[in-house]
Parts: sequence; structure tokens; C-alpha cells
Amino acid sequence: MPIAIVKFFLALICIAAVASTAFAAEPSRLAIAGFDFRDTSGEVRDQVALHEARLKAFGATLHDALAGNPKIRLVPLACGADPCTPRKSGLDSLSAKAKTDGTRYLLVGEVHKMSTLVGWVKFAVLDLDENKPVCDRTLTYRGDTDEAWRRAADFAAHDIEKNCIP
Repeated sequence: MPIAIVKFFLALICIAAVASTAFAAEPSRLAIAGFDFRDTSGEVRDQVALHEARLKAFGATLHDALAGNPKIRLVPLACGADPCTPRKSGLDSLSAKAKTDGTRYLLVGEVHKMSTLVGWVKFAVLDLDENKPVCDRTLTYRGDTDEAWRRAADFAAHDIEKNCIP
């Protein structure tokens, strides 16, 4: 094959590679609402401050894990003085705020401490354009420790990346 033909085909391959990069899909825009917390364990000891700190760390772990994914672009929710959780702000309000910012997906959820040994993480990713959930999950974890909550947040982030964001 003459060199000119080889160079021509190499040029075509380079042009195709550049064109495919230029038309690569934009990252999915995702807003993360604060997760609510519910404790039905019936433990006598006051653990409100401890659980608030763990819930905050849970949210940070989830945020950081999803922010590291190049297919996802996190968009902050502007809630002002109101807490950005479904229970406190309302799902309709959170959805409207996320849509105003051009966000396609909204992550909402709750951490539920059922007992000293068992906790649940319930979450849903909502498609705001289609007005329906993309996924709805309940994950369980064992233990009421910082490590257990961190692992639950990591697992939830992995599940969201793998199964919930197209």
C-alpha cells in the first residue's frame, strides 16, 4: 500500500478520534439533598450529637465519592436558611430548586438506625425531566460506628454510580 494512502487513513482515524471526543456526552448533572435521619432503636442514651456528626460525615463521604466520577457533575442545592432535606424542605421544593439550576437528577434519602446493630440507608435518584425515580434502594449496614456509616456511604455511592446514573 502506498505511503500516501496510509497517511490518508491515519488522518481519517485522527479526525474521527477528535470528533468523537468533541461529541462525548456531557456529565449527568446531579444535586444531592441532605439525608434525613430516623432513630427507632429505643436506646436510652442521648446520641443526637453523635448521629448528627455521623450524618454530616455520611453526606461528605457520599459527596466526595460521587464528585470523583467524571460522568457526574454535582450541582449544589441553594436552600438558604432552610435545611436541604426531603423531610424539612419537602420533595417538591427540593425538586423545583434543583430544576431551576438545570439539574437533571436529584438524590434524596434517609439513614434509619433501626437498632444498635442494624441500620438502613434508603435513597432514590429522581429524574427531574421525566418526573420519575431512576432507582430506589434500601441498603442495610451493621453497627452504629463511624466506620459502619462511612462504609454505608461508600457502598451507596458505588451503587448510585453503577446503577442509578445513566
